[in-house]
Amino acid sequence: MIEGFATLLLFQLAGEAVSHLAHWPVPGPIVGLLLLLAWSALGGRLGQSGEGVARGLLANLGLMFVPVSAGILFQLRSLGPAAWDVVWVVMVATVVTLVATAATFTVLSRRGEDDAS
Repeated sequence: MIEGFATLLLFQLAGEAVSHLAHWPVPGPIVGLLLLLAWSALGGRLGQSGEGVARGLLANLGLMFVPVSAGILFQLRSLGPAAWDVVWVVMVATVVTLVATAATFTVLSRRGEDDAS
């Protein structure tokens, strides 16, 4: 389990590095997810440990949105004119994250079906 978690953290670190070095306005974890998707599409595997960690994170993905949403709603008035910008960014980031997660899951599940047959 630690090996799988470390692998996912390495992809996040690689995404942070790429995003920082390339001066992209895209968050490092998103770039890390895209790197994981590309690695998976090229035949890379997470192994049993990585799959267990990924399933655990996906099962509890909704919990990660609660603190952000509560914080934004609590501070909405103090954000003033930037409030709509923050809401827009959170909505776009949520959609991008869900699409990247769904794409990664689709690629990995197809690979699992191919390996089973």
